[in-house]
Amino acid sequence: MTVEDSYLLLTGATGLLGRSLLRDLAATGRRIAVLVRGSKTAGAARRVDEILDDWRGVAGVTVSCPVVLEGDITLPGLGLSAAAAAWVGRHVTEVVHSAASLSFQMRESDGEPWNSNVNGTAHVLELCRNHGIRRFHHVSSAYVCGTRRGRILEGELDVGQTPGNDYERSKIASEKAAVSAPFLDVCTVHRPSIIVGDLVTGFTNTFHGFYKPLRIVQPFVEAFMEASLESGSLLEVLGMSGAEVKNLVPVDWVSAVMARIIGDKSLHGRTYHITSTRPTSVATLCRVFETLVVEMAKELAAERAAAGPGKAAAHFDPMVLARLFEDQMHVYRAYWSDDPRFDSAQTTAAVPDLPAPELDDETIRRLCRFAIDNRFRWPQPERMMRTTSARERLFERLGEAAWTAAAGRVIGLSASGGGGGQWTLGVETGRAVSLHVGLPSLSEPVVVVSAENLQRILDGIETSAALADRGALVVEADAAADRADAISVLDRLPAWPSGVVSRGGVESVHVAAGMGAP
Repeated sequence: MTVEDSYLLLTGATGLLGRSLLRDLAATGRRIAVLVRGSKTAGAARRVDEILDDWRGVAGVTVSCPVVLEGDITLPGLGLSAAAAAWVGRHVTEVVHSAASLSFQMRESDGEPWNSNVNGTAHVLELCRNHGIRRFHHVSSAYVCGTRRGRILEGELDVGQTPGNDYERSKIASEKAAVSAPFLDVCTVHRPSIIVGDLVTGFTNTFHGFYKPLRIVQPFVEAFMEASLESGSLLEVLGMSGAEVKNLVPVDWVSAVMARIIGDKSLHGRTYHITSTRPTSVATLCRVFETLVVEMAKELAAERAAAGPGKAAAHFDPMVLARLFEDQMHVYRAYWSDDPRFDSAQTTAAVPDLPAPELDDETIRRLCRFAIDNRFRWPQPERMMRTTSARERLFERLGEAAWTAAAGRVIGLSASGGGGGQWTLGVETGRAVSLHVGLPSLSEPVVVVSAENLQRILDGIETSAALADRGALVVEADAAADRADAISVLDRLPAWPSGVVSRGGVESVHVAAGMGAP
């Protein structure tokens, strides 16, 4: 198995950084599998669909749909089925471990952040050991430096520093476990500083840390106006002068740097501070925040006026309000303290053409406006859910994809975007007879199409040949005969009966008696 044939396993794909890594790593042509935990309302595949729909809706980008493994880093064996774990052993040669809890304080209810950051890392490393995966990328944090100040070197980890909170303590422990794992050939450590939203769109799906002051203010914004929020009042609450700096980095830049490093083996085996050389002053942040609080209050007042007479806004005593805000900000006070100076010589040498962008007032405002406009929630409650998908249509015809390998003649099928996936079709006498997880060897033909167009094929609305003629479907194959054959196999799927039988543990389609090829 070559690197091109193999898969990279990404954890944390539903997080802010993880979803950007999914986009950027897939754009390099690398085959990606993701480990995703199901939620109360959606399974892992549906959650990945939502990420891909977000990319299309927010940024207008269609992202290749990865192989989805439903699991949980906090469980032994990552909660994978035996068949899924065996698939990992056959296909995965590299892991990017991005999943983490961002809780600052230990929670007795679920043991976070220790459970995810320390136990979770141990479980991912165990998977690597059990399946011979020797190349590992660990997403740590620049703040493993704890409360140290001054210049922090990339090569420093445990130098007797005092962690500033439970999150930092857990990240120190997890990074130590990763870099000391004896069964890894190469461990690369990526240490971003404070990750904020996308530089272009402002997109974020998390609203802690950097966004916390505005999020705390939002429910009481009218009362804050009545309390006559004055310039510098936020600095006073934080107990700061304003000269302090925070090392903020936009998620799209962090992801671009990481994707470049991950894609170049000559850069592996080092520790990288993915940090800004031009940090943002706390005074700048507070100035923008205070302006936005006024805007939020005016917007709310306009909404109330447009709605007509109604329930009056609740009145808050200014002193009570100030105490409430201070109490809410207490946990994050250390977060807003002055940052040290992070040395990033290794990162600069690795990606000299990707300097960290400077966050000016307008950029900070754009990042904050996304959070405010979306009321510090993502996804939005009114998100439209698809009623069906190309994946479901394909499963109706061939049964759910098997984790086992296909035997005999095969064709790959890669459907990008929400509702898509990566599969291998087992083919007999010109028809697809079984469906398997993941793409075949590069020596086999692979059909590349959007999930939307695949569904049109499966619904009989459009043919593969017609889509290929207008460039909406591509068959990656050297021989023209192989390309034509793959298109023919795909075009026969709409007429394929939906009765599913089992052939030696592999789901396949049963051809009704007397039914010939169309």
